Amino acid sequence: MPPPAPGDSIELAGVRTHIVVDEPRRTEDGVPAVLSSGLAGNWFDWDHCAALLALRRRVVRLDRPGYGLSDPWPNDVLPTIDAEVRRFAGLLDHLEIERAVLVGHSMASFYVEAFARIHPDRTAGIVVLDGSVEDTPHPVLPERTRSRLVLGGVGTTARLRLGRLAAPAVRKVLIHSAPPGGFTEGQRAWYRQIVPTDRYMVAALLENAQYPIMARELLAVRERYPRLTAPVTVAAAFSGRPSPWAAHWSTVQRRYAARLSGEFAVVSPAGHHMMIDQPGQVAALVERVRRR
Repeated sequence: MPPPAPGDSIELAGVRTHIVVDEPRRTEDGVPAVLSSGLAGNWFDWDHCAALLALRRRVVRLDRPGYGLSDPWPNDVLPTIDAEVRRFAGLLDHLEIERAVLVGHSMASFYVEAFARIHPDRTAGIVVLDGSVEDTPHPVLPERTRSRLVLGGVGTTARLRLGRLAAPAVRKVLIHSAPPGGFTEGQRAWYRQIVPTDRYMVAALLENAQYPIMARELLAVRERYPRLTAPVTVAAAFSGRPSPWAAHWSTVQRRYAARLSGEFAVVSPAGHHMMIDQPGQVAALVERVRRR
């Protein structure tokens, strides 16, 4: 059995959203940090990193619909940049947080960058971990056609109950990292309860299918809000083994940092889920951008 459910559930952007708030264990000396997972991520992926950050600051984690302990995606609703920006804003309002450092992993880089551009007064800084970089998104089908195909596909997945069979394999491919010392029994218990479910599989399929659409939405946000005033750090994971792909990925992330007028960092040795592999290095990046 998993341990007692942490945190609380509040309505954000029309969905009951699971949040976990870690209060500072010592005298608070900095703005809060909000941690947002990438595709198929859950709140417990940040456990070790959050514990380090919560020494002196409030740390907030949230599960997007379908992940963690949040409610499933509503029927016939697709993920959008606008919804995720509203989710962040509603979270800060609910917790009475004026400004925060937002940390976005992988695809969540879309969401934290968009929020920082639209709400600069509420953004103390952003940290992007192996962010998604799509300056020229691939062509897509007309919106109505594509939406019908996507919703039909995830509907079939739910009806056939494919989540129990496929979701663990999907997570194993996407998330093959382990924290120093290994996962706790609580993390393993939550994994067994959450991942082999249809809502988890549907959420991953929906976000993945909407990736090119949201990449275009982010480009539109950049055009409308060209100024990014918050300090930015973009970090690339490096396994420690040189390769052409590793060099290419580092170049991509370095260029992304330059686009955002931010600093570039490398977290190593680490896989894509660097907040799991190297929570100490990631926490240090958050502290650094906060000081800037």
